[in-house]
Amino acid sequence: MATKAVNIESIEKAFGEPWATTRQRLEEAGGASASHKELADALYPQFEGVVDKHGWWVQGAVVAYEQEIGRRVPGQRADGTFDVAVSRTIAGQRSDLVAALASHVDGSINEVALTGEPRISETAKRSFWRANLEDGTKIEIAAETKSEDKSLVVITASKLPSPEALEDWRAYLKGFLQQV
Repeated sequence: MATKAVNIESIEKAFGEPWATTRQRLEEAGGASASHKELADALYPQFEGVVDKHGWWVQGAVVAYEQEIGRRVPGQRADGTFDVAVSRTIAGQRSDLVAALASHVDGSINEVALTGEPRISETAKRSFWRANLEDGTKIEIAAETKSEDKSLVVITASKLPSPEALEDWRAYLKGFLQQV
């Protein structure tokens, strides 16, 4: 299953304008010669106070534009690496689920050794387990409460070197997530 391109229709709905208008805004901000940050910085104030969560939508619009002009492919970050995430809503408390998944990591994940100790943290909303791998990949297990007895668990692999690595990790993480 390939990573999908950004959903232009959802951006149009959020911004309340056709994609052609948003694209023109990006072209006027420097277009293909501008960096991701420059494009986002130019678009951000145009929607501040107009669109809910406008920063998130601006990032999505810039990524969609970059995909459209061929600067990046779906799943690719501005630095050229790739991220993939899998998720599942599971019965259980968020911190217990993160701990249960982390217990399946014994010095490596997907046959790649961890470097350093994993980091565990909690916020008011989420529980996290994070680790760096020897090949530069970063893994994050995050969980948040969805209801009294269920939590949404998301496992992300980031800093992947290629679309092929993204698909390999997607398959691995789907299986890994089935362990709880």
